[in-house]
Amino acid sequence: MKCTFDVDTFFGALESKKSALGISWRELADVLEIPDVAVFGRMSRGEAPDIDTVFTLSAWLGSPLERYVRGDIASPDSLAQIIEMIEEALHEDGPEASKSRLCAAHAWLQDARTLAI
Repeated sequence: MKCTFDVDTFFGALESKKSALGISWRELADVLEIPDVAVFGRMSRGEAPDIDTVFTLSAWLGSPLERYVRGDIASPDSLAQIIEMIEEALHEDGPEASKSRLCAAHAWLQDARTLAI
């Protein structure tokens, strides 16, 4: 199963919302506490940011990450599959850093799902 993170579409959504709000990339970085404003320039050239930045920006957009994943994303059956998909798309962090963050995210999602039932 091969999935890719569509950085161009993700960046386009960010740019659209930022423009609608009339704020600069620096202002957005400050508001979201993203220390490296240059991440937006790299994204404009198709480079994926680190996983923490992706989560932060996705939350700001208010849209699910699945919207920006291309390929076969037919409901992964396990945390291991989710980790594998994201590590392939966002390989810069390395497996251990991604795994730690994703385990925390998975636990949060499981709690949220339990509360919603």
